[in-house]
Amino acid sequence: MRAFAPRFGELCRELGACGITDTIQHDDLHHKNLYVRDGQFRVLDWGDSSISHPFGSLVVTFRFLEEITKLPSDDPWFTRLTDAYLEPWGHGLTNTFALAFRVGAFAHVIAWARQRDHLPDDARPEFDKDFSIILRRALTCAVE
Repeated sequence: MRAFAPRFGELCRELGACGITDTIQHDDLHHKNLYVRDGQFRVLDWGDSSISHPFGSLVVTFRFLEEITKLPSDDPWFTRLTDAYLEPWGHGLTNTFALAFRVGAFAHVIAWARQRDHLPDDARPEFDKDFSIILRRALTCAVE
């Protein structure tokens, strides 16, 4: 992660120059954090939210779809979901989304690393099972 820090900074500056305003970003968006009330969808568990690039919200969503539902990463559903998510911002943002996804994957690792730092030593092995998956996904994004 330290070796990637300079490149991460470059990617953040590049993303910042794309012209999409930072906003609230959920950072834990999956079906267990959604419910319906009075016919309207509601999002809960805002504990991981932050002010950042809005396209990063799908990092956890995509991870969930691949790991939990076993949807292959090349499934057309990912393209459709990306297109639907980007629709309010306009057309031609696929590259910006890809960049935000790379940045968001590493931001997710940083958040998890901070959580890990505050765990007792005996809790870390269990935590590290999921953390290793998140780190591996971010490293995969780093080399793309």
